[in-house]
Amino acid sequence: LGASLLRSHGYKSKLHVISNGYESRFTPKRQRKADEPSPVPFRIVASGRLTNEKNHVALIRAIARCRHAQDIELVIAGTGPLKKRLQRMAGRLLSRPASIGFHRNADMPALLRSGNLLVHPSIADLESVSVIEGMAAGLVPVIASSSLSAAGQFALLDESLFPVDDVDALARRIDWWIDHPAQLAKWGGTYAEHTKTNYSVESSVRKFVAMEREAIADNRR
Repeated sequence: LGASLLRSHGYKSKLHVISNGYESRFTPKRQRKADEPSPVPFRIVASGRLTNEKNHVALIRAIARCRHAQDIELVIAGTGPLKKRLQRMAGRLLSRPASIGFHRNADMPALLRSGNLLVHPSIADLESVSVIEGMAAGLVPVIASSSLSAAGQFALLDESLFPVDDVDALARRIDWWIDHPAQLAKWGGTYAEHTKTNYSVESSVRKFVAMEREAIADNRR
């Protein structure tokens, strides 16, 4: 997204796209067995600043419209000006109490591993490291497809995407994953492996060093 924005504003020099990466302490959770049903409660985790552009309002509304609404527990880790509004809305619309508020960064790996699905409804993101961390923890993401967000590029299958701000489409995606626990376990492992290979800090450092060496070589020529 950063590269495309620079190009659209007339930047002509060579660009290297390198992820911020995630820390190695975000390790994958143990996936449930293929024949195990979806757990009750089914925990959905979201992470991000509590502001309009992160669009947690759409997530709360979508959960309320799910066929499995009564079985879903929502956790949103973040701080921001919409905290009280989101808490009131969740209390009014959701069947189960939601946890919305600050979590220490040191506690995030364990929180993510405790989840069953990661939902990222954000309208605008340059990269969204929180999605990378969730995938590294073994969570399948469901991500808003938005022209102002790079996060949708992380999706490995259609069931991990929904049109931004489409509450009904998000509700259908959530219900689909709850209805397909074997697929959830399979893809949770796949996302963890994919993330380790492509978005670890080590991978990003290697790409950064390669960029520096290329720049030095170009300068010498």
